[in-house]
Amino acid sequence: MTYEQKLVDYATAPKATAGIISQIENGNFVNHWCGKLRGKFVQVGPTWKASTRQQALESARLFRAQCRDEAKAKGLLPT
Repeated sequence: MTYEQKLVDYATAPKATAGIISQIENGNFVNHWCGKLRGKFVQVGPTWKASTRQQALESARLFRAQCRDEAKAKGLLPT
């Protein structure tokens, strides 16, 4: 998939979801929430970690909105 195809794919994602990622920190398993679009983890800003499911969902929605804006600016989606 090209960058433009991925951009349109994420911009037109029908639903934002959230999932848990387990990570080892200081020898202990720690769970973090992360936003998802079309089954793929997505990130806005420097970190993908979220404290709550709601924060992860908001992050995924923000990522989708950014993709939608960029796709419209490039003429890949109707305005």
